[in-house]
Amino acid sequence: MSDFVNHYETLEVSPSASFETVERVFRYLAKRYHPDSSEHGDIHKFAQIAEAYEVLGDPEKRASFDVDFDKQKTSEVEIVEGSGTIGDDTVDRHRLLSLFYAQRRKSIRNPGLGLNTVEQLMGIPVEVLDFHVWFFREKGWIQREEGGAISITADGVEKLEASAERQVEQSRLRITDSVSPATPAPAPAAIGGMLPASTPVNG
Repeated sequence: MSDFVNHYETLEVSPSASFETVERVFRYLAKRYHPDSSEHGDIHKFAQIAEAYEVLGDPEKRASFDVDFDKQKTSEVEIVEGSGTIGDDTVDRHRLLSLFYAQRRKSIRNPGLGLNTVEQLMGIPVEVLDFHVWFFREKGWIQREEGGAISITADGVEKLEASAERQVEQSRLRITDSVSPATPAPAPAAIGGMLPASTPVNG
């Protein structure tokens, strides 16, 4: 669907526009952008308008186009919904890299995991898993073993351990902040055996 052209957008009409409306708008735009027009002539724009009308002005072609149009709109909705999963993706990537880490630590001679196994263990769609694997490869955090399994690299181990260290430090700071009593104001200090003038002397 990457080559999809929205003919409704080209003609500036609604998908629910009648054939009469499509024809009326086409005639207006065709006259406006006709190459012979001295003010707005645009041969490229005119060709797009003509192509759009050829499809939307024919009932059978329009019906076929509407099928592709609905698929495209569904795809766009999925993209918008996917844009809100960044936080979830971050959690999934941490879990996934931890899985590869655990396998490497468990068996240095057999450090890899097959994608089918990973998919079952993680419980995430294969399309999402492919995205995470691509990201890890680009970062150099995983590699493919001779048998085809995926294993974590030394860079991946360092990345995961650094992330764990940050989490521990953040947790330590939160605990420290929650249990530390308020720091009392320091008592006036004597200077040269004398109390500050503002300090009362009893007796």
